[in-house]
Amino acid sequence: MKRTLTLLLTLLLAISAIAAETKPLTRAERKERTAKLGDPDRQFLADVEPILSEVERDAFLRLDTEAQREVFIEEFWRRRDMMGGTTNHAARANYMDRLEFVKTTFEGVMSDRGKIYLLQGEPAAMIDVKCPRHFVPTQVWYYPRIEAIGSEVTLLFFQGRHERLFRLWNPRTDGMAALISDDIESTRHMPDNIVMDCKDGDALGAALGFMNYAQDRIFKVYDAPQISSEDVNRILRSSVIADPKATKLNAEMQVSYPSGDGSKTDAQLTIFIPRAELKTTVVNDVAVYTIDVVGEVLRDGKMWEKYRYRFDFPGDIQDAKLPIVIDRPLRPSTYKARVKLTDPAANAQTILEADLVVPQMDAVTPTTAEGVALTSIRSDLQSSRANLRIVPVTEGVISGLHTIETLISGSGIAAVEFWLDDKKVATRRQPPYKLDLDFGTVPRSRRIRVVAIDSHGQPMTGDEIVVNTGTDPFRVRIASPRIAPKLSGPTKVEIDVRVPEGKELASVELYWNETRVATMFDRPFVQTVNIPGTEGVGYLRAVATLKDPETDPVEDVVMVNTPDFMTTVDVHLVELPTTVVVAGKPVNDLQEGAFKVLDEGQPVKLAKFEHVKDLPLSIGMAVDTSGSMDERMATARDAGAAFFQHVLRKGDKAFLVAFDSQPHLVQKWSPELKDIYSGLARMRAEESTALYDAVVYSLYNFLGVKGQKALVLVTDGRDTVSKFTYDQMLEYARRAAVPIYAIGIGIRSLDADTRLKLNRLVTETGGSSYYIDEVAGLSKIYTDIENELRSQYVLGFYPGTDVKPGGKWREISVQVAEGKVKTIRGYYP
Repeated sequence: MKRTLTLLLTLLLAISAIAAETKPLTRAERKERTAKLGDPDRQFLADVEPILSEVERDAFLRLDTEAQREVFIEEFWRRRDMMGGTTNHAARANYMDRLEFVKTTFEGVMSDRGKIYLLQGEPAAMIDVKCPRHFVPTQVWYYPRIEAIGSEVTLLFFQGRHERLFRLWNPRTDGMAALISDDIESTRHMPDNIVMDCKDGDALGAALGFMNYAQDRIFKVYDAPQISSEDVNRILRSSVIADPKATKLNAEMQVSYPSGDGSKTDAQLTIFIPRAELKTTVVNDVAVYTIDVVGEVLRDGKMWEKYRYRFDFPGDIQDAKLPIVIDRPLRPSTYKARVKLTDPAANAQTILEADLVVPQMDAVTPTTAEGVALTSIRSDLQSSRANLRIVPVTEGVISGLHTIETLISGSGIAAVEFWLDDKKVATRRQPPYKLDLDFGTVPRSRRIRVVAIDSHGQPMTGDEIVVNTGTDPFRVRIASPRIAPKLSGPTKVEIDVRVPEGKELASVELYWNETRVATMFDRPFVQTVNIPGTEGVGYLRAVATLKDPETDPVEDVVMVNTPDFMTTVDVHLVELPTTVVVAGKPVNDLQEGAFKVLDEGQPVKLAKFEHVKDLPLSIGMAVDTSGSMDERMATARDAGAAFFQHVLRKGDKAFLVAFDSQPHLVQKWSPELKDIYSGLARMRAEESTALYDAVVYSLYNFLGVKGQKALVLVTDGRDTVSKFTYDQMLEYARRAAVPIYAIGIGIRSLDADTRLKLNRLVTETGGSSYYIDEVAGLSKIYTDIENELRSQYVLGFYPGTDVKPGGKWREISVQVAEGKVKTIRGYYP
């Protein structure tokens, strides 16, 4: 019961903190906080008031420093860029142009015309209606479309009798009476024929008609774009802002500069917190101390960088003070560090500040006993420990001969071993430690491991990389240490993360064995871990998570203090995306027993069976943009857009490749239709046809992608200039195991060789081929492809123990009692 109450209390504290953060300010609070702002900040609020949401205004007023407010303003315009599909501060520039026009033309920013102009932009037409015999001054604005209202939007503004401002006419509350002029020259009644009796009467009549027709939704014209309150409040959570209701937490901070790389120096903040002032969170008898850290680094009063961490300590720790180490690589200069530490369980908090005078190299000696001891140990390790890193290779498709180079520091290294795919291929016993490796003619995933050994032949340290990993962008990797046969004491762990465009990283968690050491929210992902010298074999694990519940976390593991190299054993599940067609239509009601799978003619037991009718799709489209496609490109673009508009659903993603004399990635993986449309629009027809290169390059993008996949290949001719041969391309397609749907445009039946090669390619991969004379026939083909992809079975089996990795191509066949089976024709173990 006590544990339950403790957990409940922790949750209540967290909820109350969130509520305090997001609760709207009162009118008096807003007035008081606004009065404390400087003139530029008050002007910002006044200028953007028409597009400023309530949650944004309150968040801005809650910020403590000018530097924080500058960051807020940058984020404010970044959100508008994202919503509008613009980049490079275009939203800000466009708004400022509108603002200048409003201030010089209308009655003010918050006037009806001012607000609508700032929100909706310049109208396509702006007509002053002059009809003083019948109407007060009126103005008509025309917009082809306003999303919240509809098409052909025609707005009517009027300057009422004895009024200074123009207002948007409201048919319900103003009525026609408000528009009738009582000028001395007026007739004081409606004209018999507005068009005949008034100049621009047709525009006025259209506005009157539209305003009456759309009166239930016309005032949506004032609606600002919806802003995610979570996105705005994230700014508050990542800012050093004091909570006046929190208990004071005592802590002390020391600054040191233990290392540098010539351009940046590690500014290390070591913070000690008395354990007695903290509270644990207990769940099922497991107690944990949790400290949230929010930090800011300022230079010349401007925000230089921000970061967030979460540190966990076991509840049974006996240290009187809990240490928190924060590493920030900074260029030599003078900065100010501000750090907020919060214990959510105790609702306790403190804010620490320190001046940083960052030297070119190590310079500052800590003054406390704890800091001196920690720095001494770290310096000794860093000065004596050997280190080896592989010089990064070029990203992208790698094949043929490439040189692997290394960087070495420290002492004691007698030789360097080079390993390829867990096989040692060479040993270099004197500098330079580099090797030319042949990656083969067909690009595939290869693991390169480089190990430094001492004079006794024992491994000391090392590094490893994997090439040809594809372009699916969500990856996490422990960059250092990578190979650690002998490691103990304070160790700096560096983590690399790749995040998909348009997505946001939620956190990176670092574990030593099963104990979470830290949770990091901002780059650089660097954390010092104390590796015990007595525990033997252990592992570091990094887990990266996106702010997207539909995307699974990714992780990476590095083994530490292993007695020798651990052989990597792949238990390879062979998956067969399978479609069964009867009378030209997919069959969706088959059970597992209806399928028989043969591996090299021998039956295998299914380890996986799924009917994946509605799983998310990952689709690539490669479009021939050689010169012969010039006259067809416009229709091909339209057909491609129609395909993705019809096929892509929530959770799906796609990429686009255009190919002429070489393939080009015109749109990388994206779930957004607007990105795909933009890629299609950028396609232009020119030069020759590198069809085989395009297939390899497109399939490369699928490496690491999970779930339902397909490549749609649109071409009008044979290959003329590819670097890869047909057989090399076919081998790569077999390894990729992605169904390919080839669409030949204008490839006549007499061109038997081209058709034969395309037919074999799609048959080997479980796709289909189509031949049409004009791109107008693409629509039906795209529908057929979607029906197949949305109605597949996934059959999976494990090869027998006699099937060794790296073996030859193995034939597979799938049989059913009735219907045509389409699946991949085999696999490489």
